[in-house]
Amino acid sequence: MKFLSYLSAFLGVLTLIRLKPGWATVWLWGSKLLAGALTPFLALAGSLGALLGLARKDRKMTWAGLFGAAVAVRHVINVTAPHDGFARAFGANWQSRIPPELRSHLLPKRYTPIPADPPKAIWQRDVVIGSHVETSDPLLADVWQPPDGTPRTGLTIIYLHGSAWAYLDKDMGTRRFFRHLAGQGHVVVDLAYTLAPKAQLLAMVADVKRAIAWLKINAAEYGVNPERIVLMGGSAGGHLSLLAAYTPNHPELQPADVETDTSVRAVVSYYGPPDLRATHDHFQAYSDLLTGKTRLERMIIANLELFYHRIRLLPPEGKVVSPANVLPGLLGGAPDDVPELYRLGSPINHIGPHCPPTLLLQGDHDLAGMLPDVRRLHRALREAGVASVYVEFPDTDHAFDLILPKWAPTAQAATYDTERFLALMV
Repeated sequence: MKFLSYLSAFLGVLTLIRLKPGWATVWLWGSKLLAGALTPFLALAGSLGALLGLARKDRKMTWAGLFGAAVAVRHVINVTAPHDGFARAFGANWQSRIPPELRSHLLPKRYTPIPADPPKAIWQRDVVIGSHVETSDPLLADVWQPPDGTPRTGLTIIYLHGSAWAYLDKDMGTRRFFRHLAGQGHVVVDLAYTLAPKAQLLAMVADVKRAIAWLKINAAEYGVNPERIVLMGGSAGGHLSLLAAYTPNHPELQPADVETDTSVRAVVSYYGPPDLRATHDHFQAYSDLLTGKTRLERMIIANLELFYHRIRLLPPEGKVVSPANVLPGLLGGAPDDVPELYRLGSPINHIGPHCPPTLLLQGDHDLAGMLPDVRRLHRALREAGVASVYVEFPDTDHAFDLILPKWAPTAQAATYDTERFLALMV
């Protein structure tokens, strides 16, 4: 039973560590996310280990268990602590603005150790909503609709998955979240936008704007209000959501085949980078990773690509690239080579009173390095008079919402904030 004490202590330490660029980060990142998600169970395991240690008069086992339990409880308390972000953005009486019929569907607490499962939703897979003009491929999305008998709010979320602009696909770790939102009466459109290397940044933004136009044209078919469209995404999807939301009908970003107004009601970004130049500079700290310079690295890359293709982490034409080369590949060069594209592609450069209400969810241990940039984005939005809610989760890393979201305290707290923000947009 010593295992319980030492495991809780080891994983507890991981929640406290801010990972530094390097090979260790590649292996520890997932473990750190798992540790944060499991903290409720680590608290129990550590407590049990400490009690057994006392019974056996094993001092090391006792102290290890107590330490692991204490760190786990600390994590749960910190990441689920209440905040005043909504009051700052929408006023002290912001909760009274939520429609009464919707309040009963919201989570009662920021965290519960025994979460209820959301209701089943109507799930339509691979709906063709247009085509990629640049590639001639169909533009696909999954559509999640409220269960029969659930009153509809008229609000639709267009969701853009995380990807580093090159990985993953729709329907990646989000089913529970989408069922929860559909159970509140919202519709979710989970978009499979084109990824690199098949498309560069402007083509990806064009896909998002095509999705907005398609939804507005087909609003009646899905029982939604075309004036209540919210863009939402994580990581690269968060970046694309912010960029599309802040540039409605922009002459350089609006695709030529879209004539419909592409403005939206609001935008939600889970750890999306707002400044591509700053993100590029941070990614250079990973310049020694996955370069393919040695035989060992080439073997690792080849096996990673084979594995990623098999489990749909990479599209058929996708390649594993070094983090340092992600943005140059996406934009056609480094910031000094194509400065205007980095400027155009950075949401922070499009801030103004026209921007819709914004919810920013960010971990303060984010290994992608955008924490100061997201803080700066929030300040710029507030200065421009835009309603912006910023929620920062302590000891929390990138992709915190995708690992065991049912149990993870941070994922629960983020869902609590997201659903209330969406309710204010109804």
